[in-house]
Amino acid sequence: MRYLRTVLVHTRVLEDRGHDLDAIEPWIDELLDGLPHEIALLLRPYASWSVLHRARRRAAYQPTVSPSVSRYARARITVAAQFLTWLDTHGLDLAGAGQADVDRWLDEGTTTRRRLRDFLLWANSHHLAADLRVPGLGRDGLPQHLLGDDQRWALLRRCLRDPNLDLRLRVAGTLVLLYAQIPTRIVELTADDTVTDDTGMHLLLHTVPVLIPPPLATLITELRAGNEQQPSQRSPDAPAWLFPGYLPGTHFSGSRLSTNLNKTAGIFTRPARGAALCALAADLPAPVLADLLGVSVAAATRWSTLAGRDHLDYLAARIDNPPE
Repeated sequence: MRYLRTVLVHTRVLEDRGHDLDAIEPWIDELLDGLPHEIALLLRPYASWSVLHRARRRAAYQPTVSPSVSRYARARITVAAQFLTWLDTHGLDLAGAGQADVDRWLDEGTTTRRRLRDFLLWANSHHLAADLRVPGLGRDGLPQHLLGDDQRWALLRRCLRDPNLDLRLRVAGTLVLLYAQIPTRIVELTADDTVTDDTGMHLLLHTVPVLIPPPLATLITELRAGNEQQPSQRSPDAPAWLFPGYLPGTHFSGSRLSTNLNKTAGIFTRPARGAALCALAADLPAPVLADLLGVSVAAATRWSTLAGRDHLDYLAARIDNPPE
């Protein structure tokens, strides 16, 4: 059904709503049918009346809604179900859970489990749980989530040189490790974001075209050539995605790309991106880094601080010679 709707949207028979919220409700029913009755009874009001209600309200008031709204709604519900199931297997329930139980569950998994914060806030506001906290990964936590230089360069060499690694993962992994790009942004790159001239290939990551190294340019050229050899599923005015999806006219899923980078290439996006940001911030002033990657100046400044560099000379030069 989803494929049929995608085809109809792609051929302009139906309007593109930019989201897939209608499919969440039957997905919730299917998810809850596979859970113990007590857990399903607790989870349904959160899933339907909180998460889905907020997503629909957002869709009603915004002309365009990112597909990530549907994805994040599913992710929050899934994480809540996983936590409740974990409590049940350990002979606990939500009402009796303590902060130590939450901390233990978080420590046993990946950082995606921190999406539990939304469920715990909802449960506490409805007097179903104590005031349980999910610590953030904020500024104080960033340094411990950085790859070491040796590991970063080893992964980068593999992406650039290993012919046995899927070409899409080689390109995506290099963009994460070298330019701190996030998977959701990588999959939105199109052929038009690459420009080749007598100096080499430039890639538009934000507002400034970046001259990329020849090995990466070669990989991107191979990727574009491979896409052109595939049967075309796009209309003439549709974007030529560098990472086309399985459905007509769509790009590849950012979350799936992140999972594939992790499981197949051994690249965890957060520490890899953090290491790349730190390396770039050590060489570039914060305003330049912000323009280059599309991060805020505040975030770029924070990474410059973490990199241990001070760009007062650059700031003084900009004051003496402001841009025209």
